[in-house]
Amino acid sequence: MTVATSSYLDERSAAYVDAVVAATDAHAPVVEAFLVGSAAAGGFDPATSDLDLVVVVEEPPVDRAALVAAVAGLERPVRNLELVVYVEGAQPPDVELNVSDGEERPDEPRFWFLIDAALAQERAVPVAHGCAWGDLFEPITPERLREAMQESLEWSQAQPAGDEFARVNAVRARRYLEHGEWITKKEATP
Repeated sequence: MTVATSSYLDERSAAYVDAVVAATDAHAPVVEAFLVGSAAAGGFDPATSDLDLVVVVEEPPVDRAALVAAVAGLERPVRNLELVVYVEGAQPPDVELNVSDGEERPDEPRFWFLIDAALAQERAVPVAHGCAWGDLFEPITPERLREAMQESLEWSQAQPAGDEFARVNAVRARRYLEHGEWITKKEATP
C-alpha cells in the first residue's frame, strides 16, 4: 500500500499511514482507507495537526483491543492519530471503531462523524486501493450537515471557558451556518 501523492503528508507521516492501514488489515480485511482533514485538504503539519484516517473493512475486527493495541504500538510521527473504522455498508455516523490518541473512544458525539464525512465526500484521498469515497458512502445531505453543524456549535458553547478547541470549532461552525463555507482551523484562529 502506498499513500497517494495527492496528499499533504511528509514522507514519515505517509509511511505511518501505510503502517496503520497494514495493522488494521491484519485484524480485518481493508476495503479502502482515506486520508481526510488537513492531510487531504491542506495545511497538515505533523507537529500540530491530527492525522485523520478513515478505514473501511469487510467485517468487524474479531479482537478490537488487539487492533487498537497494534495501532497504538506504532511509532507515531504526528501529533495524534484520529482513526475511524467503518464496516463496509455502514454509513456515518455508524462507526465500528473510533480511536484517538491510542485509545478507543466509543462515546464521541455522533455529529463529528457526519461533519467529517461531509468534508470527506469533497476531499478524501484514497490510500489503499483507489476507491472513491462515493463508492462506499452515501452523500451527507445539506440538511443533515446543517443539523450536525448546529449540534457542533451547541457542543462548543457548552464547553468550559478558555477551551481553545471549542472556541475554534464554534468559529468554524458559525461560518458554515451563516455562509455555507468551510474554513480551516488556521483561518478561525486570530
